[in-house]
Order: sequence, then C-alpha cells, then structure tokens
Amino acid sequence: MQNFSNPGVPTPSSNDTRSNHSQEAKNGISIIIPAYNERDRIKKSLDSYIPVIESFNLPYEIIVVIDGNDGTEDVIKNYKNLDYFKSSVRLGKGGAVKKGLLMAQYRYVGFVDADGSLAPEDFKKLLQQIQDNSCVISSRYVNGSKWINKEPFFKRFASRGFNLFVNLVLNLKVKDTQCGAKFFKFDIIKKIIPQIEVTNWTFDVAILYHIKRMGYNIKEIPVKWSHDLGTKFNYTVSIIPMFLTVIAIKLMNSRIKDYVPELLFKIVSKFKVY
Repeated sequence: MQNFSNPGVPTPSSNDTRSNHSQEAKNGISIIIPAYNERDRIKKSLDSYIPVIESFNLPYEIIVVIDGNDGTEDVIKNYKNLDYFKSSVRLGKGGAVKKGLLMAQYRYVGFVDADGSLAPEDFKKLLQQIQDNSCVISSRYVNGSKWINKEPFFKRFASRGFNLFVNLVLNLKVKDTQCGAKFFKFDIIKKIIPQIEVTNWTFDVAILYHIKRMGYNIKEIPVKWSHDLGTKFNYTVSIIPMFLTVIAIKLMNSRIKDYVPELLFKIVSKFKVY
C-alpha cells in the first residue's frame, strides 16, 4: 500500500536556519501562516494578529511558509520574531502548514489563514482557550458565531455538504472542519503530524481525525468571520479531490488498508490545491 506522497524537501530560504524541531516545547506561542501568493494580504493579517500575540507576554514566533513567487518575503522580512520558509516546489495548503508545524518550537501551536478573515478578538479567544484544551478550532456554525459578509450561496452549500460528508465518513462530530484557524498543544501535534501526508485543503480534516482517534478533545469556538472576496480557494476544482481524500483517509486507517488499491493513494497524492 502506498501512503499519500510526501511534499518533498524544498530548498529553505535564507531565513530558515533551524532544524525541524525539538521534542521538548518551550513556553510560548508558535503561529504558522501558509502563504500562496499573499503579498497583497499578509501585512494586514500580521498587523492585526501580532499585537494580540504580544498581549500574552510570552515568547513567540511566526512562521510564514511561502508557496508562491509573488515576492511575499519582501513584505514580511522586517517583522520581528518572524521566520519564513520559501518552497522550491509546490506544497499545497496542507504541505505548507505541515512544514510550519514541524518547525514550531513553542508550547501553544496554531495556524491561521493569511487573508485576515479571523477577527483579532477571536484570534485572542482561541489563544486563551488552548491553554485548557488539547485542540481548539474556529467555527462559523456553532452558537454565537457571526458572519460579517457571507460566502456566495454555492460555496456555502458545498461547504456544508462537505462537512456533512466528513462527519458521516469519519464520525468527527465537528460542525466546521474548514474554518481557517486551529490551535494545539505542542506535544499532541508533534505526535500527529508524522502520520499525515495530505497536502490539500483536507489537511485540516486529517489532523482532527487523528486527534479524535487518539482520544483528545476538540473544542469549537464561535467566531466572527468575514469572507474575503480575494480568496484563492476554488470549490469547482477542489471539492472532488477533497471528497476523495476523505475516503482515502478513512481507508488508510481502516482494517482493510492493506487491501486498498494503490491507485487511490496515487491519485490523492497529486492533489496539492489551495
């Protein structure tokens, strides 16, 4: 049986001088931001989130994993406590987040989208909640959540259909697997990351699936969410690969995994869409 393909070992940027990770976490906060051609949006996110992080009075690091060639590094290189990794091959969102998580060194670890759709006050709420939970995730569909401007109807329909499918197949009992902010305890995420080779948008699902399988809690936090019209996620292109990847995750971790045709995993391994 073939696992999902590894996104490879890209050439690091000049700023990426650390070894992949130490097994012992230091007290502090690690934030990963996957950036696929985010030159025009990432500054807004950094300027919103950095004051929130600094309000905790803990050491912190921000790791931006650049998966494009639009000069994002020129925008971010002068921020303090920020490292970036620029890939020489396409990683996909999941591959970019995984690289950042492997580089993380602090006790509280999370990733957030580069578009700034998560309000700073909700970002702070997630950081507060992770101190007492194994995993906390932002959610647009639990009581107390609020949309500032909604996604187009088709995207909302596809999103809810995908979430229903995920819960039916993987029994996650999570109302929003795809909202773009998730936080973990260091020791938990370091156990899970080596098991995950998904490189597309279903990466979030794979993490939550393994967290639940290992008996850890997942807490959904209601957030105020603003849909960014400049989002690069294309449901038309991505939704079928995402559905197939969920099936592959289930089969790969089932009793019949040794009997699953390798073709399924070869197909899924090529999905590196944002």
